[in-house]
Amino acid sequence: MNSLQAAAAEAFVEILRDAGVPVTIGGKDYQAMVSPSGLAVDLEEGGFTQDGALTVRLLVAHLPIPQLAHNDVILIGGDRYKIDEINRKPGAGIIEYRVARR
Repeated sequence: MNSLQAAAAEAFVEILRDAGVPVTIGGKDYQAMVSPSGLAVDLEEGGFTQDGALTVRLLVAHLPIPQLAHNDVILIGGDRYKIDEINRKPGAGIIEYRVARR
């Protein structure tokens, strides 16, 4: 991890403390930043609906070992979400999961 990535991870700890959302992974609670994944709406009978996709950002150092993989489950507010996509820059202290309700 380079100095910029280390500073970002350190700042992220404070952000999680102030605005983190509790998520459950493998029966253990973690703090994460959870946000909608862009604007994604589908036309359904009776109107438009959101697709339920979210972006979940966590500190790598806080994750269980082995780390999460595609189709693993993250509970957010009691709802089950499965991991569709994993984004992590080499050496970065923050990992990003795109999840969808299943």
